[in-house]
Amino acid sequence: MCKVNTKNSDSQEKVSFSFSHAIPGKDIRVDFTAPDISSNGGLVVAGSLMDTIAGRIGNLIPDFRNQDLIRHTYAEMVCQRVAQILCGYEDANDCDRLRHDSALKMSVGRAPSDDDLCSQPTMTRLENHIDSKTLYKIGKLFLKEYADSFAKAPKHIIIDADDTNADTYGAQELSLFNDYYGEYCYMPLLLFDGLTGRLILAILRPGRTNKSLNVSRILERVFEYLHKRWPQTVIELRGDSHFCSHEFMDWAKDKWYVRFTTGLAGNSALFKMVEKKVRMAENKFRKLDEERNSVKESHKESKDGNSRHSVVLVRRYYKFYYKAKSWKYPQRVIVKIEVSSMGTNIRFVVTSNRNNAAETVYRHYSKRGEMELWIKDLKYFKADRMSCNSYKANYFRVFLYAAAYTVAYNMKHIQFRDTEVESFTMDSLIKRVMLSAVFIKERKTYVQISFSPHHTGTGKPCKWPCRGGFPHNATLYGGK
Repeated sequence: MCKVNTKNSDSQEKVSFSFSHAIPGKDIRVDFTAPDISSNGGLVVAGSLMDTIAGRIGNLIPDFRNQDLIRHTYAEMVCQRVAQILCGYEDANDCDRLRHDSALKMSVGRAPSDDDLCSQPTMTRLENHIDSKTLYKIGKLFLKEYADSFAKAPKHIIIDADDTNADTYGAQELSLFNDYYGEYCYMPLLLFDGLTGRLILAILRPGRTNKSLNVSRILERVFEYLHKRWPQTVIELRGDSHFCSHEFMDWAKDKWYVRFTTGLAGNSALFKMVEKKVRMAENKFRKLDEERNSVKESHKESKDGNSRHSVVLVRRYYKFYYKAKSWKYPQRVIVKIEVSSMGTNIRFVVTSNRNNAAETVYRHYSKRGEMELWIKDLKYFKADRMSCNSYKANYFRVFLYAAAYTVAYNMKHIQFRDTEVESFTMDSLIKRVMLSAVFIKERKTYVQISFSPHHTGTGKPCKWPCRGGFPHNATLYGGK
């Protein structure tokens, strides 16, 4: 390897290298004179985050610093942090090496030639500056953003609720051992719109908590806020058995706008009530299985050696009313009894739905399984990384990840509407859009941003949309 030095013999600054034998018959020369290139080109598609929920979160944070010495506003810092999360950089440590990035600067409303963004220590101080009142205001902001996303009040919305684990590996406050996951962790509560997949609210909770009571109080506040915004809207809760709360069901009794369909943990009383139905289903399965075996023995297998007979499965749905000792009112319960060669599976659902058939109610409940995909999408932003010592700081981090998810969701369904990008997972969005390389050149009156030609193709329609995004050779940012 040989080096080529500058003509200035005083500095003798190394600017290029020549690597021999990298390719047979050719040398490769590397220098450091490339123009301004960013690997986070998707940020220019997102535009300035100051006008999104990220900027509004920053404006909610009280600033007690000396205003004459401020170089980075809280709104800019939150936008910087959310923009980094959008590109897959989940930690505050990434601020140090990304603060010079031109695309990141533009995402917070700065020009490429402006001063660098904040460093890791400054960002960490912000995360540890948040108090309980500010966290509460940010939570209400998420509800407001969700309500404002509708052009008019909907007739019916479904709130899919679930929690997930965020494992911890230090001495974080309220990091408790969860026996189900076998780890010390936090348990964030996530609320999604069951019809669209839009994130409504994310709340950080300790690793162990009384779900029945604490979740009920949270949900009551959410329902009351949305009912105040939409007085004629029916709001339905859908969740697993963790969200079957007699406090919530009692509270919802006289409220016409509140509905619920949640799982119900089985107990001896419930199993006794369906004992006869279970025997009937098992007898039916044995009869069908014997008939199948007799037909199988009387017919030869196909030439390829595979049996053509289907697997026997018996599935039955029933409804009845049940009142637990802790319940103030009896509730309608749906039971699904499924018998197969793997055994008997019994599932219960409690619902306020008094009209639909048992199978219809259970199939409606089963659609909540799609929420697992939305939680997975959220975790593509490393939303389960809780590295701060303080519980409040980690709570604020959950809001930052939720803000990044909200911005990405809006990008997919607004900028990239009716394109293949709209169906991307967040993982594909990060890798194929957000981490696109761009060449940035700042002129006197505009900033020119050039993407790689493979984003449009040669002689083919543009893979990226022009509506809400950018047309070919368009000026995205005006000059200062």
